Amino acid sequence: AAAAAGRFPLKWDSPGQHKAPLPESRRTKPKPHGDSLGTRVSRRALGISSVFLQGLRSSSAAVPLAPGLEKGRGLSYESLNGCLVEYIEKVRALEQVNQELEEHIRVYLDKKAASVGSWGALRENWEAIYHQVGEAVLENARLMLHTENIQACAEDFKDRYENEQPFRKAVEDEINSLYKVIDDANLTKMDLESQIESMKEELTLLSKNHEEDVKVLYKQLAGSQVEELDVPLGSGLDDILEKIRIHWERDIEKNRAETGALLRTKQQAETTATMRTQEEELVEGLRTEFHETACKIQSLQAETESLRTLKRGLENSLYDAKHWHDIELQNLGSVISKLEAEMGEIKVETEQQQRDRENLLTSKQQLEKDIAAYHCLLDGEQSRYLSLKASVPQGWRTCAPREGLVRLLEAGRLGWFSCFIRLGGRRRGLEKLTKGKNTPNPVMQRFPMRWRRVVSSTAEQERGLGIHQ
Repeated sequence: AAAAAGRFPLKWDSPGQHKAPLPESRRTKPKPHGDSLGTRVSRRALGISSVFLQGLRSSSAAVPLAPGLEKGRGLSYESLNGCLVEYIEKVRALEQVNQELEEHIRVYLDKKAASVGSWGALRENWEAIYHQVGEAVLENARLMLHTENIQACAEDFKDRYENEQPFRKAVEDEINSLYKVIDDANLTKMDLESQIESMKEELTLLSKNHEEDVKVLYKQLAGSQVEELDVPLGSGLDDILEKIRIHWERDIEKNRAETGALLRTKQQAETTATMRTQEEELVEGLRTEFHETACKIQSLQAETESLRTLKRGLENSLYDAKHWHDIELQNLGSVISKLEAEMGEIKVETEQQQRDRENLLTSKQQLEKDIAAYHCLLDGEQSRYLSLKASVPQGWRTCAPREGLVRLLEAGRLGWFSCFIRLGGRRRGLEKLTKGKNTPNPVMQRFPMRWRRVVSSTAEQERGLGIHQ
């Protein structure tokens, strides 16, 4: 009994140590975040020792027993039955732990599906915020454009005012020139009035001289007539009549000569006055024409200057308009380039989010496939275990829970397998530890390569514990 107890210890731990099963607080539990989702459920964490199987041999060889154990075979079988009962309890605990792990996996997948489904509300909020930002950018651009238009209008009015200043100066110069022309006209008028006054005085003087000359002539005629009348009368009537006739003929001739001279003098005076009047009229006409020509020249010069100023103002306005149009085009170009850059960034972010979403969907589908394959493999191994259980001799024992830790024993060819479960479905696998590197394993060949993992640390522990095939 002591030898059997030494070879098959009742406690599920290493030989020479008797430890109680681990409490629930020390057992491996799933962590809720990060890479710790892949918490490994090992047989040692559950308090199961592999020393239970250390006495098993291959199917081609019998299990050798110590000589001292031949007599106490019945007692060793009873101890083995007790160990099997305790192992069944451990298997039930393992199933319960696996159920808890499945519940954690289901909760995690539900949370992940909820988080994936919440992208719709976030996308709506993001689109609403994006539209608000776009409207704010457009409103800012409108305000900037309105401000620039107001500044352009103010500068345009300023330029117009500055352009109107030369016109104002030209008009003032023209008005001053017209004032000078008016002054010249007033001086000319005064000169002409003085000339008219002098000519009136001359005419009055000439009329007075003419009257005096006429009076003198009348006096002369009257004196000669009196003198001739004083001549003594002749003796005969014929002589008297002859003398009277001669006297009056002389007077007539004299008067005729004087009258002709006066007429000629008067005609000459009238001709001279007429000539002077024509010359004065001609001079006045020439002076008036010269004045009008000078006024026209000044008006034309002022108009030419105003046209030149208007031309310069229009050229300045055209240059300013081109300048402001260029500035507006540059501003609009910069706004368009910024909007294009933002659109490119948004497009890149959208594509990145789309790729992330596709990757997540692909990962989800792959994980679902892996979970389904994992369950199928576990179910297949369970059925295979049941089939192998009937063919294994009584001295051989295998244990394969439906989920969790899987231990399969084949006749000298298979070691033990451990199933590592990663929460969230990121990684899961079935590993094999075999003693021979070249030993073929038909069971492990059915699993994908990414599920195979050799647990070197566990192998070293088992080698240290003296587990042999």
